Amino acid sequence: MTDEMMIEDFKKKHLDTYKKAVIEIIKNNTNSLVEEDIFSLIKKPPLDSMDQIKSKLLGVAKRQKIILDINGLEEFVNQFRGSLQKRFINLEGIRKDDLISKVESFAPKRETEIISITAKDLIKINQNLKKEIKGQVKEVISSLEGHLDSIYKEGTSLDTKRNMNAQFLKYMKGIFQKDLLEHISMKILIKDQTLFSGVGEQGERYLFTKMNSHLFDEEK
Repeated sequence: MTDEMMIEDFKKKHLDTYKKAVIEIIKNNTNSLVEEDIFSLIKKPPLDSMDQIKSKLLGVAKRQKIILDINGLEEFVNQFRGSLQKRFINLEGIRKDDLISKVESFAPKRETEIISITAKDLIKINQNLKKEIKGQVKEVISSLEGHLDSIYKEGTSLDTKRNMNAQFLKYMKGIFQKDLLEHISMKILIKDQTLFSGVGEQGERYLFTKMNSHLFDEEK
């Protein structure tokens, strides 16, 4: 192998290593967004007093002057959270796939060109992500009515159940859903900034190695 061929091989391996590093940043960033940031919004809080869903149900029950089945209530709320988590885990592909495809197709035309992920790149991705999240949240909330019977003690009247269900579902479809989606949007925005920084730093390391390598000095 000639010196020129060795240099070209080194440059290719250096570029491949760079791409893999950026792809890893994208994967970690997206996994963290979904499994840590978004999941933190729907997981059971450390204190019952912080549990908005349970507090809302208990508040409505108090106004209706009835006592709920605590075990059934706990199971119902846990089931709701579990359903959202199962659906949300599939969101990762929406964010990762297009970004990884862009990285894999990167072919620098200039010596100093690096992989760039910008706010413009994420506009369509985030639109699709938020649309999917909103649809999943709506579906899970709409399915709640069929599971509410478990929270009532035996002997609770049908009218009481209907009134409670109506008030609770109104809250879930209104305030709860709106607040959840707003908090998720904020988590996405913050993670976008983290992604920009991580990819930018990786690009700087790539260029530093490329410009300071002794092999490239020999080429010159």
